[in-house]
Amino acid sequence: MENPSSRRPDEVESVFARALDVIHSALVSYYRLTEEEARGAEEDLFVWFQRLSRRGGAGQMPVKLLRVSLLSAACQYGRSFQLWKLGGEQSTDTGLNEILSREPDEVATDLDRRFEEERS
Repeated sequence: MENPSSRRPDEVESVFARALDVIHSALVSYYRLTEEEARGAEEDLFVWFQRLSRRGGAGQMPVKLLRVSLLSAACQYGRSFQLWKLGGEQSTDTGLNEILSREPDEVATDLDRRFEEERS
């Protein structure tokens, strides 16, 4: 019997697919991941997002909240990965240092605003 609180897989894939361009742009442009690193991150995020969508209560979450959760996870991933690559040192890239100094949820909110603007 299907769990009524879970989302259909095609709906989850649709939310992810619609946000993928913004995620990729953030990982590459903001967090300065390479294309290969970004693709690996996107694969990891997709698996995580599928699991999130199957959790109890996620079926009732508005799509916007699911998308913001996904964007926040992407920003946390990019930030953590870049901090690991830097080994605790500052980057010579001031733009990267600026984005790393911000909270991932704050960056995700900005990205979601951009997503909404691009959709309207």
